[in-house]
Amino acid sequence: MSNITTIHVLDLFPVFIIITGVWKTCIYTVLPIYLESKMSEKNPVFSNIQIVLVEPKVPGNVGAASRAIKNMGLSRLVVVNPWFQNHPQARYMAHGSEDILDSAEIVPTLKDAVASSIFVVGTTQRQRRGVPFMNPRQAASEVINNSVSGPVSILFGREDRGLLNEELAYCQILVNIPSSETQPSLNLSQAVMVIAYELFTGMYPVEKTPQDYASSEDLSTMYDHLKNSLDTLGMRQWNDGDNYMKSLRRVFSRTRLERRDVATIHKLCGEIDKYAHRTKTEIKKEFDK
Repeated sequence: MSNITTIHVLDLFPVFIIITGVWKTCIYTVLPIYLESKMSEKNPVFSNIQIVLVEPKVPGNVGAASRAIKNMGLSRLVVVNPWFQNHPQARYMAHGSEDILDSAEIVPTLKDAVASSIFVVGTTQRQRRGVPFMNPRQAASEVINNSVSGPVSILFGREDRGLLNEELAYCQILVNIPSSETQPSLNLSQAVMVIAYELFTGMYPVEKTPQDYASSEDLSTMYDHLKNSLDTLGMRQWNDGDNYMKSLRRVFSRTRLERRDVATIHKLCGEIDKYAHRTKTEIKKEFDK
């Protein structure tokens, strides 16, 4: 009962902002709680995914990775054996995501980081025999499917040499981020963002609005009307066959026409018909004088 009550109260939050006008306080205090509750309500498996940074060298990268994690709706960061803690550069780069940085779990070894994980993913440029090698979108699907059952870890290696072979041995799948051959190496936080983005879009795919596409019969009627209207204007085929109608069909076939598009073409043809009829009537009157 308490959960239901909480959701109902939080759903009234936007109305509360408008009525009271206390928007600054709400933005920095209540709004994050509201958004987090709505996101967890929509997809609770988010909390089962943790980003693991193995011995990062640059404090700013940890901060930037924290921001990427929060941007994409994730919340769990684990840092393995960092040489720094509470570094000002990390906090500066984590702007707006200091809570991710502050709640990050610091562990001495990778074994500790993945101890409770039922599925481990490693990001690397190197393939290993017998271990599936995927792109970020394929890997995101595997992560989402497994995170329903328990904790999942996604490993990111050191900026200078990545993950070691013994660290990759923990992984059930490996993921490679495609990039240009002239500069294949991504910054650590950029790599985190790419993977986190694929997870986010995989969990919250864009909802496609059903389209009211025209049927074959609608299109056939439209083409007949279009041909009759152009004939009325005096347009004639060139060479042999319905050449200009074939060209028009080719133009329209390059996109999916909706019923409203067909209605627009009918309206246009109707105006052509009325113009042609009016012109013929005026010419007839001139000859009858």
